[in-house]
Amino acid sequence: MLDINFIKKNIEYVKKSVKNKNAKVDIDALIALDTKRRELINSIESLASDKKKVSKSFIDNKDLAGQKEAVILKNKIQKLEKEYKELMVLYTDMLYSVPNVSSPDMPIGKSEDDNVEIKKVGNVPVFDFEVKNHVELGEQLDIIDIKKAAEVSGSRFYYLKNEAVLLQFALVQYVFDVLGNEKIIQNIITDLGLTISSKPFSLMIPPVMIREEVQKSIHRVFGDQTYSIENDTTNLVASAEHTMAPYHMNEVIEQNRLPLRYVGYSTAFRQEAGTYGKDMGGILRTHQFDKLEMESFTDKESGKDEQKLIVALQEYLVQQLNIPYRLVHVCTGDTGGPDYDQYDIECWIPSQRKYRETHTSDYMTDYQTRGINAYYKSLDGKKVLLHTNDATAFAIGRILIAIFENFQTKDGEIVVPKILQKYVGKEKISRKITS
Repeated sequence: MLDINFIKKNIEYVKKSVKNKNAKVDIDALIALDTKRRELINSIESLASDKKKVSKSFIDNKDLAGQKEAVILKNKIQKLEKEYKELMVLYTDMLYSVPNVSSPDMPIGKSEDDNVEIKKVGNVPVFDFEVKNHVELGEQLDIIDIKKAAEVSGSRFYYLKNEAVLLQFALVQYVFDVLGNEKIIQNIITDLGLTISSKPFSLMIPPVMIREEVQKSIHRVFGDQTYSIENDTTNLVASAEHTMAPYHMNEVIEQNRLPLRYVGYSTAFRQEAGTYGKDMGGILRTHQFDKLEMESFTDKESGKDEQKLIVALQEYLVQQLNIPYRLVHVCTGDTGGPDYDQYDIECWIPSQRKYRETHTSDYMTDYQTRGINAYYKSLDGKKVLLHTNDATAFAIGRILIAIFENFQTKDGEIVVPKILQKYVGKEKISRKITS
């Protein structure tokens, strides 16, 4: 969340960001609540001071009138404390609903139609045969089974089988090898002309359940998209970063330890409420999916450059697969509430004849860490909120779609991207295996 003092000092800037992000929050009403909140605190503290004096007088002088006054003051304090408690519920909810301010560089727009294309990379494949979609390829090669999953679990689930499973874990190992390679990271930093650390990413398998209060604190509760645990205050994560972002909650880290970079692998869950009929026929939009996610903690001076590195790493991962893609700068109306700046990579999907989002990179400044008390101790001894970046390494289902469709052959085979062949153990997926 934003600091209330920052909001009051930058009212017009915050109001502009709220408008540009299509958020529904009344900043003037929030400031009025804060004023009332402070007045109540002062009144409670003043009455408590008076009560202490009266109580001491009664103890010292056996003043019965003072005893009666102390009771009156106690009742007034309790009444104001109740009012304060009720006000704080409204105040906190409103404060949490204020989105992060937007980077001055972020395009202003209403929806994804206003995102700005930065570049296209790679040649869109030209096929001399009728292109099959990933579902057709998956069923024919016995590597995806959606029909049986629908019988067992319902819509928006799938079984991944045989070579597709090998491909999934090839992608996992490939990401771990790249992000754990300091030489690759340093080369990218040098190419970008940055002066940040080349420290590699630490590996992580984070929990897939999170306490709702923590999820709310990092602003990653998605309302009716969230799978909640009945009779509990725990939710299933909708992405790996939901439990990675709070990893350093209630900590103060020495600045010389930064950056702290993690790459996590986990299953994620989303209700996909309100998306009936949208991407129903395959594995693009499902209730359960696996993701590799990057999470980075930096000082405030390095956060923006860290995002540049992360976007470049995302591009590197896709380029090595030889999948055509485009890089877009996401506009204010399409970005998330916590995001200061956002970039997406969209890979080419031949059966749809368009680019689809496969990667996102979000720089949140200190918006997430304020709610979870995650700080670093600067070199001059000051306690400063950490800055966070999170980004997709691979959303497994989506990148499998791009691989299946871009590398399909006339014979209905799928060529394994060269960079993955050593992990998969074969060059092609070409025959149906009997389970």
